[in-house]
Amino acid sequence: MPHYDYDKDYPFAAFITNLGKYNEGALVGEWVKFPTTAEELKKVFERIGIGAKDDFGQTYEEWFITDYDCYVDGLYDLLGEYANLDELNYLASKLDDMSQDEYERFQAAMEIGDHTGSIQELINLTENLDCYDVYPDIHDHDDLGRYYIEELDAMQVPEHLRNYIDYEAYGRDIALEESGQFTDLGYVRDTGDSFHEYYDGERGSIPEEYRVMTFQDDIPEEEISEWAMDLAYDMDEFFRQNDPQYAAEHPEEHAAKEEIYENLMAGRISALDEKLAALGQTQEDYLPSEIEKFKDATGYEEFLDVDPQAIREAIENPDQSHVDEMLSFAEQANREYEAELYGQQAAPTPDDRETGETVRTPRGTFHVTDMSREQMEAAGYGFHHESEDGKYLIMANGSRAFAIPSGDAPEHTAPEKLTVLVVEPMKEPYVKEIDPGLHALQAEVGGDIAASYPFDDPVGLVLNDEGKLIGLDLNRSLRDEHGEIYDIVAGTFLVVGLGPESFASLPPDMIQKYTEQFKRPELFASINGQIVSVPVEPENPLRTAEMTLEDDYGMIDGIINNGRRGEELEKAQTEARRTTPEKKPSIRERLEDAKRECAERKSPDKPAPQKKPPELGDL
Repeated sequence: MPHYDYDKDYPFAAFITNLGKYNEGALVGEWVKFPTTAEELKKVFERIGIGAKDDFGQTYEEWFITDYDCYVDGLYDLLGEYANLDELNYLASKLDDMSQDEYERFQAAMEIGDHTGSIQELINLTENLDCYDVYPDIHDHDDLGRYYIEELDAMQVPEHLRNYIDYEAYGRDIALEESGQFTDLGYVRDTGDSFHEYYDGERGSIPEEYRVMTFQDDIPEEEISEWAMDLAYDMDEFFRQNDPQYAAEHPEEHAAKEEIYENLMAGRISALDEKLAALGQTQEDYLPSEIEKFKDATGYEEFLDVDPQAIREAIENPDQSHVDEMLSFAEQANREYEAELYGQQAAPTPDDRETGETVRTPRGTFHVTDMSREQMEAAGYGFHHESEDGKYLIMANGSRAFAIPSGDAPEHTAPEKLTVLVVEPMKEPYVKEIDPGLHALQAEVGGDIAASYPFDDPVGLVLNDEGKLIGLDLNRSLRDEHGEIYDIVAGTFLVVGLGPESFASLPPDMIQKYTEQFKRPELFASINGQIVSVPVEPENPLRTAEMTLEDDYGMIDGIINNGRRGEELEKAQTEARRTTPEKKPSIRERLEDAKRECAERKSPDKPAPQKKPPELGDL
């Protein structure tokens, strides 16, 4: 055990407080020295009332840490009020197991701020102390230079020349080369060894001997049931807001919550994890992290997470079992390998060409593939039976079976467009056809969608889930049966129809009804704490353009510049041309004109005078 400050025999202590009592105005807590044991911590929790009930029968479950006594320099600021007690005990135990030399290296690394951003990093630092060397009593560059030359013989210097060496400059070069730093404990250098992460922050990575919250692992069945119900309510609400297909498939909220609750209690959680991940949730978000806590508390085992219904279907329909799928995958891999080996393109398989549809016959349910009968036969499949309506042929190979369209069946067509009513701020509603699916809906409302069902008609509103948070323009009000505003939609929204499983096209009668209902745009104001709606005229792009160009605002009629002001303008322009004095030429222009006149007056027939050469007698 190292020597801690003030000769303490423990690195730190925490004052653990009953949060429920604290909120009632009473400070009920107890100091706990770390490292500790699960048995000791259980007694502390009992003494401070964790697990007891209040006057209303509610259990005191929550605790927090109100203060620390810390005897490791630099550690206090990293300890939080909601720190993980298992993690704290892990760190304290690792510190207690150190030798004095190791502890000094840990303290030096703490002082230079290396891997000290969290308790997790500090725990990993205790496992990587070989990455640091500490040279005690070396506090400046001169000390460092002398130590390297005189003690480590880094440079052979004759005795009579040592007084002429600039030890400070030499020590500065060494510190720069090694990225070393000076601390209260001496000079610290990086040895160059790799820093490894042994602890990833998950509770499962903490060795059993360091865990002290194990006494809480055995949660009463009643509490687990309440926890699962709370999770079911939160998850159902999240799915309804972010997945329109879920809302359409589960119109009864109570039944949907019961289904999620039963899956949680039965340990069928992987499907819920996958659905949350598909909606963009990560372990940093509330629901996935809460599910992980629920798994830890209930002893969840992934290999047992199998839907009994899936097992029954696999027994009743062995053609669709996972074993056969794996065999089919292996067969396909072998075919691709052979094709590559012989320089051929791999033939298509039914799995590759599945359409996502299924066909039910008296002999079972079969996935539809858009391969032809000839292609299926080439892949080793033969005719098995026909669907009752004659539209599909069931092709099998002895272990698997698929449905393909028969010759008389219509070809697989693209999904139909979705007819919706688009309602934009300050505009009249208009009908639009969009592609079905989440991405098209998100594009229309400009972000993640939420669905609302405020009307008795089979219609829904699809709107931007964060419209109000990101400051989109307020659009239309929603009113109760008394005509009072109870909500305002922000940003563009869609009025859509409701099908048996998902959104559907809006019927003509509903288009007419809700076009009339949302026809007038609204402006909103807060008067004496009450929201007031003022209907306004919708924006007209043609009117705006005419207002920009029209010369007579009394003639906003769809024809630009057709008022009397146009006639008056033309008369004014004619009169201006008549009365405007003629512009005088500039001096330069008049000089140029004079030159041209002089040139024109010269006679072109008269030759220019020539100088005669002198006669010989004149010389």
